[in-house]
Amino acid sequence: MHYVSIKQRIKNHIDKLLHIDRHSEYGYMAKDAYLASDVIVFCKKNLYLYENTSIPEGGLILNPRSKFIMKRGSFSSYNLCVCPGNHMPLVGMWKHDVTDAIKDELDKEGKYDRDIIVEEDVWLGINVTLLNGAHIGRGCIVGAGCVISGEWPPYMVIAGNPARIIKPVFPLDDIIRHEEKLYPPEARISIETLKNIFTENNLR
Repeated sequence: MHYVSIKQRIKNHIDKLLHIDRHSEYGYMAKDAYLASDVIVFCKKNLYLYENTSIPEGGLILNPRSKFIMKRGSFSSYNLCVCPGNHMPLVGMWKHDVTDAIKDELDKEGKYDRDIIVEEDVWLGINVTLLNGAHIGRGCIVGAGCVISGEWPPYMVIAGNPARIIKPVFPLDDIIRHEEKLYPPEARISIETLKNIFTENNLR
């Protein structure tokens, strides 16, 4: 077990004995969100776990400069790795010597440290890695071992390395009915948007 994980387990045990609530240490932590005691989080203020979310054992969230946001009803399997930042290569400098202060000065657009967002109702399989700026659409399923970057449309099964869309989670009509059951009209993805996603990705 990692040294940091042992310290975290001891701290969690003490917190439980003394009834200490540390939810306020996070950017947002819903009361029913689950974060396993051995998950390593570099910056709690940059972690947002909304209602009915969970990250089990073996997780690593490397988020010192950007946010990891997991929205309602989403969850992962074991060993989730979240890497919102990239090293910034500079001519004449060792990569190890490029500090956060240098990145703050030169990377005004923040392209080397972009938030990672997992929308609602997403399942992340075992050993999934999420990279800088990854944005996974509502209702997706991400297969075991995937390395994910970039934007992914809602209700897709994503698998393989490199990751690709395998198929929709449901047929289009079922996605529409699923949205109607779970969301009020103003929160639903429009039928036109869903149809366009199917057309653009040659799905049926």
